[in-house]
Amino acid sequence: MKLLKKYPNRRIYDTESSQFINLEQVREMVIKRERFKVIHSKTEKDLTRTVLLQIITEQEDQGHQSLLTNRVLEELIRFYGDQMAPVVGPFIEQQIVFFLKEQDKIRQQFQKAFTTPYIKPDKLVKKMVEQYQAFTGKNTNSDSSDENNDK
Repeated sequence: MKLLKKYPNRRIYDTESSQFINLEQVREMVIKRERFKVIHSKTEKDLTRTVLLQIITEQEDQGHQSLLTNRVLEELIRFYGDQMAPVVGPFIEQQIVFFLKEQDKIRQQFQKAFTTPYIKPDKLVKKMVEQYQAFTGKNTNSDSSDENNDK
């Protein structure tokens, strides 16, 4: 695992290559799936999560599509201190791993949706949910008031 040191002046030092790197280079490490840890240069406190969140913020500031909507962020904030908090992180991680495994199929579905006659987004989402249910053998339908109010 590569060790990066973050200095109080916000510079990041790659101890393996013995040079300073910028946030874009850290992002490239993430994309290449390189394992690394960022620590504070003096206290050695783990700053990896802080740097990863900073990369997300910068990507959105540069105009990239926001992956975490305000509603999602608000709901995540509400989980802090909640008795469900210990299961939320692992659950989200599990869903992302599932999504990554199914990514090619999902891309094909979206491509098919845009190359065939127009399919309404709600029907496409319904079809994807049905396929997810068939894959997992679970029924995820819910009659929550939030879903009914969104219509």
